[in-house]
Amino acid sequence: MRKLLKVILPIFIDFGIYWAVVEYNLPSHPMKLIEIGDGNLYSLMAYFHLFWPLLLVVGILTQYLIVVPLWDNYAVKSFKARLIIGICIAAVCIAFAGSISYIIWDQADGTAPFYSFWWYLSEIQLFYWVFTFVILFLIDRRKFVKPSAPAEVEVAA
Repeated sequence: MRKLLKVILPIFIDFGIYWAVVEYNLPSHPMKLIEIGDGNLYSLMAYFHLFWPLLLVVGILTQYLIVVPLWDNYAVKSFKARLIIGICIAAVCIAFAGSISYIIWDQADGTAPFYSFWWYLSEIQLFYWVFTFVILFLIDRRKFVKPSAPAEVEVAA
């Protein structure tokens, strides 16, 4: 039950926040398929609005196959392991954000849209992973508390 909670709860909270942001902006800016390649925040919101079921499935699979096993096997053991896992996830996310930004970047517009969209994607990933790991920490907070040494009993001789 705890593993299911670790897989489902972070995904639903993160996606719920994204959904609220998109739905809040929907009346003022309707989401259209044509906007996805514009390289701005609304294009990213249109992408989320249109493809959220696929993104949800990918999120659940990533959480189940990669994140929860890493968390259960390594992250609860030491701060160094948590730091290495965090750095690796950040590097992968920044690389993917840069790759996606490069693919949709129109070189005729200059480099500013490329870096802007790369920054947007990196910010969203940072937000997503920070919330995910905070939720995982709250679920497993008892594992992070070091047991106190039992008090020594004085023996009268």
